Amino acid sequence: MRKYLLVNLILLALMSVSSYATAANLLTNPGFETGDLTGWNTWQPENTQMYDWGHNSSSCVGGWWAFSGLQHVDGINPNTPHNVGGYLYDNVASGETMQGGVYATIEAQFKNASDIVVGTWTTGNITGADLIDDDWNNLTAQVTPSDYGSDITRITFKWEVNNTGTGGGRGIFDDLTVAPIPEPSTMLLLGTGLFGLAGLVVKKKK
Repeated sequence: MRKYLLVNLILLALMSVSSYATAANLLTNPGFETGDLTGWNTWQPENTQMYDWGHNSSSCVGGWWAFSGLQHVDGINPNTPHNVGGYLYDNVASGETMQGGVYATIEAQFKNASDIVVGTWTTGNITGADLIDDDWNNLTAQVTPSDYGSDITRITFKWEVNNTGTGGGRGIFDDLTVAPIPEPSTMLLLGTGLFGLAGLVVKKKK
């Protein structure tokens, strides 16, 4: 019985370390799970459409010609690496691929306490030609805010569809993310503590 208890505690410890390694997304409603644009400040939302399918959930958002959404994330640690980006769908089958000057972009603006942009990470202007057809394209990158400037305290995260011509098509977004990645030493310390706790519990059982 003690052996099984120890195994279960070890598994719990490993699961805790794993969940800690994938830190919480700092964005509100990142996968549009609410079925709307709750949590997002939007520009020209009349150009958007909610879909009842998505990358990992039952909702995603699409938009054409010119629209965007953004959120501010405060109190970040600029020296901690973050996963930043999201997924973009190229809907060729429905004739909605972006072309003729229409493009989508995801970006993270790194700002100081005065709300001044000191650096920007961006996917660049993505068109249908840059994407795998009829599939979710992962545009997530690992970035460290301090690599883009100093005194960074905030990230303004933005997704957008815009145009430089008279083309058409729709950008479809889902599972957007701003998530800090804990350092390996931090995860090791957490794991060591959990294993120690497991040992104490087993010792008490004896």
